[in-house]
Amino acid sequence: MTKAKPFIKWVGGKGQLIEQLDAQLPADFDNWNDVTYIESFVGGGAMLLYC
Repeated sequence: MTKAKPFIKWVGGKGQLIEQLDAQLPADFDNWNDVTYIESFVGGGAMLLYC
């Protein structure tokens, strides 16, 4: 499955930090049901689209 890319390029965006941010997520995060992910300042949506 192809993952979506951030929809805008933003200086200081999280796109270059995805691997470090991913390491902070719980190991079983992909298996959680009924989870609401809130990214208050979406920007380019890098983390939102990665999850």
